Amino acid sequence: MSEIINGIKSDLYRKEIIDTLQKLAKGMPAYKEIVFFVKCVRDYYLADFEKGGPDIAVIGSGIPEELVLASGKRPYWILGGSRVSSMWADDAVPRDTDPVSRSSLGYLKSCFTESTLILVPLVNDSTRKLAYILKSEGLKVHTVHFPPVKNAYSIEEWNRQYEACRSAIAFHLKKPLTKRALQKSKEQIRRAKTSIRDFLEISEGVINGTCRMFILGSYYCAENLSEWSRRLECLAARLRKEKAAGKSGKSKVLLLGSPVYFPNFKVPFLIEETGVEVCLQADYTTLPLQNGGGLARTQKADSIADFFTSDASPAYVKNDSLYEQIVKLISEKGIDGIVYHVLKGQIEYDFELGRFEKLFERMDIPVFRLETDYNYQDVEQLRIRLEAFSEVLDQRKYGKGAAAI
Repeated sequence: MSEIINGIKSDLYRKEIIDTLQKLAKGMPAYKEIVFFVKCVRDYYLADFEKGGPDIAVIGSGIPEELVLASGKRPYWILGGSRVSSMWADDAVPRDTDPVSRSSLGYLKSCFTESTLILVPLVNDSTRKLAYILKSEGLKVHTVHFPPVKNAYSIEEWNRQYEACRSAIAFHLKKPLTKRALQKSKEQIRRAKTSIRDFLEISEGVINGTCRMFILGSYYCAENLSEWSRRLECLAARLRKEKAAGKSGKSKVLLLGSPVYFPNFKVPFLIEETGVEVCLQADYTTLPLQNGGGLARTQKADSIADFFTSDASPAYVKNDSLYEQIVKLISEKGIDGIVYHVLKGQIEYDFELGRFEKLFERMDIPVFRLETDYNYQDVEQLRIRLEAFSEVLDQRKYGKGAAAI
């Protein structure tokens, strides 16, 4: 009976992945270079772990990438975007648990064994409880604590956390993470993030925002990061050669707040269905990819503390790094409006919203707070509200003097 139930669960999960890919494909340009990224994501999310799971799994994106790439083993990033896998955690957490944590936990409980080392960055209460539940399930977990305030003392603590994580990975794999291996992985990351910045610049106004988000997110699905970078460079070169870059004429919004993870693209799909363009998704997962944050950005490649000082995760009481990067993006991109996305249960993002609202008011940019979860019952209600916001942006864009809502 359990095999039948697991088979049904697997079929529902596969359907969720394939349905999202098919919907994305309808809005993608017919470039052969994009096929690689679709296959990359499909193979990653539909991976078969029956014959053995990955050596290392990473919850979220808070662990410095060079640590998990330096081993030479392909890490498995669990970001938590599946509505189906969130239901697999029904027996382990309350129903009002935030959907990202539910999705991650459900997937780990169903697909991973004690042979995998799971790295958990402790950036909020949910990740702390998630780590406890995983340990209680008999899984091998190493936690990385993020000090809530950035100062000289917390940088010293972060250095200790970094080295402890490095040692835990080396012990698990029975292989040291040498300086040479770390430097090599940093170079791979640096190239990938340079490729991302180039792609985002040349593709703006040509490839829709949801598709760009999808290609950006495939970074975490790459089997070989160097090959992934080369493919993205090829796509950017094609766009540049065809001189395709231009302006769509649509109002542009910046998507902030709770990260949007594949396959749950409900929010960006809805935004673009209302005639608005998602210029960028800017959160602690995507900002380091877009601006080369952390070790990939600095010339002092051996400075462990640089990741911590530029990190924009929700771990901090006052998230100055996130704030500064958002100000820079708004100034450079000509943003018409802000969609501030809050997943139910992720109240840490609402704590940031008050500070951002004052910024957006000073910059005369309308902001729309959108609270939802991974279910689809509220789609029509959200559509009506987003259509109203879209009309406000259009009226402001074309000088009709509408007030913000």
